[in-house]
Amino acid sequence: MDGERLELLASIDRHEAVLRRAITRAGPDPLFDSGLTMQQLRVLLLLDTDGPLPQGDLAHALGVALPTVTGIVDRLVGRKLVHRIENAGDRRVRLAGLTPEGLALIEQIAAAGQKRRRRLLMRIDVDALRGLERGLAALRELAQDDSPRRRSQP
Repeated sequence: MDGERLELLASIDRHEAVLRRAITRAGPDPLFDSGLTMQQLRVLLLLDTDGPLPQGDLAHALGVALPTVTGIVDRLVGRKLVHRIENAGDRRVRLAGLTPEGLALIEQIAAAGQKRRRRLLMRIDVDALRGLERGLAALRELAQDDSPRRRSQP
C-alpha cells in the first residue's frame, strides 16, 4: 500500500472515532435507549433484513450455539419484539420473526440515525457532498460484492 493511501485510511479512522463519540453524546437515541444488548440488536437487524429465520440460522449468523440464540430470542419474545412462527414446511423448525413492535423499533432507530446524519450533511458545502457521495457509492458497491451471500454464490 502506498503512503498516501495509508495516511488517508488513518485520517478516515480518526474521523470515524470522533463521529462515534459525537453521536453517542448527541442526546436521546432509540438505539441507546432501547436497553437491547448488541446480540439482541443483531438478531432484530437480521430478522429485519432477511425476514423470519430458523433459530439455527440465527445461531450460525451470530457465531453462537443454538441454546444461546434460544435465550436471546426468549428475551426478545418477552419484550414483544420477536415472535415464534411455525414453519409450514417442517413443523420441527420454529422461525423467529419481528413483531410489529420490533419492526417499529428498527424503523425508529434507522429514522433517528438518518435524521441526525441529514442535519449534519445539510451543513456541508456541495463540493464536499459530491466527494462524500462518490466515496460512499464506491464503498457501497464493494460492500455488496463482499457480502457473505455474494461470496458464496458461484
